[in-house]
Amino acid sequence: MAITTPQPQTPNMPQMNDISIVSPMSQGAAYVAAPLSSAQIGALALQHLRGVIAIDSASDERSESIPSTPGQITLARHVASFMEGYGATVEMDDFANVIATLPGRGLGATQAPIAFMVHLDTARGTDATDDLTLVPAWQGAELSYSKNPGLSVSVANYPLLSGFVGHDVVHGPGDAPIGLDDKLGLTHLMTLASLLHRTETIDHPPILLIGRPDEEIGRMAAIEGLALTLAERGVAFGYTVDGILGYEVNVENFNAAAAKLTFTPAPGATCTALPLGLNLVIGGVNTHGCTAKAEGHRPATRLAAELLSLCAAEGLTVEVRHFISDSLRDCDGVLDLAIADQATLERVTALAQSVVGPHFPRGASLVTKAGDPTHNNGPLAQATAAGLAFIGQFLNSDAITPIAAEASDGRQGYSQPYRLIPAGDQVIVDVRIRDFDTAGLAARVAHVSQMATDFPAEILIENTDQYVNMAPRLADRPELVTWPIVAAAELGQTAQKLPIRGGTGVDPFLDAGVPVANLGTGYFAPESEKELTSVQEMAGHAQWLFRLVQTVAHARTSAIC
Repeated sequence: MAITTPQPQTPNMPQMNDISIVSPMSQGAAYVAAPLSSAQIGALALQHLRGVIAIDSASDERSESIPSTPGQITLARHVASFMEGYGATVEMDDFANVIATLPGRGLGATQAPIAFMVHLDTARGTDATDDLTLVPAWQGAELSYSKNPGLSVSVANYPLLSGFVGHDVVHGPGDAPIGLDDKLGLTHLMTLASLLHRTETIDHPPILLIGRPDEEIGRMAAIEGLALTLAERGVAFGYTVDGILGYEVNVENFNAAAAKLTFTPAPGATCTALPLGLNLVIGGVNTHGCTAKAEGHRPATRLAAELLSLCAAEGLTVEVRHFISDSLRDCDGVLDLAIADQATLERVTALAQSVVGPHFPRGASLVTKAGDPTHNNGPLAQATAAGLAFIGQFLNSDAITPIAAEASDGRQGYSQPYRLIPAGDQVIVDVRIRDFDTAGLAARVAHVSQMATDFPAEILIENTDQYVNMAPRLADRPELVTWPIVAAAELGQTAQKLPIRGGTGVDPFLDAGVPVANLGTGYFAPESEKELTSVQEMAGHAQWLFRLVQTVAHARTSAIC
């Protein structure tokens, strides 16, 4: 499968054609095959996946505790018990960081340790579930999601799924994400531990298998102590197992910032008395920003702004009364309108259908009902109308391109106004800003600020830096790319070095002098109710990691990089 489009690499980073794909095994080293068949490994992995996705470990940015939710502690204890059962020495700190240590063997016994890390938390809005559907030998036809029959997930609708044809596909009930980000990565580590435990005659360095909390909310304080611990223990390098594509290797990620725009109404703002109300419950197309273009992402903020633009173009007498993004799914929202007459109400309803309807097959929804035209006070109504008008104007700006996440792929950045929420009589619009280049990120931040400054309403602008591209600090470690590519090739798979259109939360490890790259996990539709993987992907990725630890041990011994 392929979601991220391969793009030209940045200067000073190891290029695919700069990497000498030399197998340590071709130099006479003895490779130990996995102790189970692929079918047996897949069945074992499916069992592991079922266990971890049944535990609710969604993080919560509103919480000040670390971890931010008790479910992460529950999952950490589950992982600790599991790893102890497979011979690991396990530690767990007060922040629910779990370190399971496996001693080195054979040629790797005296080598410096390596670490594999996953995050225990899942994104807000993820539901724990024991309702997984297995579709044997899927042929690409539309899948049936038990709690969301309106979804149309097929190769015809999503050509990127062609890599799963013939696989035994696994998906959830379709009403919420099931947490494959990053419980699929956790599944791979659990299966790796199981395979290593079953294999005594294997060369590998000491391995630290780590689960960390609160990655989804960027709470770096949770892992600063963990990063220092790895450095003190001489960990040579690590991999987060948190990518999307099968067999991808990432040594570059977005730079990230956020803009918070607070809209303040003019003094004495009032509403026009209009007799009819229309309530629109808008379900957007829920995707991760990294796959927004491929999956046709559409947030309710954009859909509402498009509807209002069409109403204005037709000269319809419509006023915004209220809008709020959903607290769990930012892509959803509720829009309340006040309308002059029945004919206008019917026309607005038709326009709403024309805006949202084309996205129904990808998970959008629309529910319309009578609303209260006096629902909210004048100041809030004015601020809300200004916020939605700004979003519409912003998304149509051509001063910098692309703008929306759903228009961006490969090495392109984006600036996404994804959420609008009321705060008293004010309204807050939150904007995600992403770019691989620091200059590009700065230009995007400046663009948001300039448009807010020029907009005919009072807007308070707050910009926040979030995370940085790891590429410069991994530029002198090409072996972190070479080794997984070699390991995949020996299994008959083609690993790709790709930029990751997101972040991996590794800054504290890089700061501590522990270089950390990222590996793919093999699934579709991250943080979406459409999430799916396959038994074959799970089996293949566990074998990839099993081969990788041996590749590292032999490469270090023979100095092959």
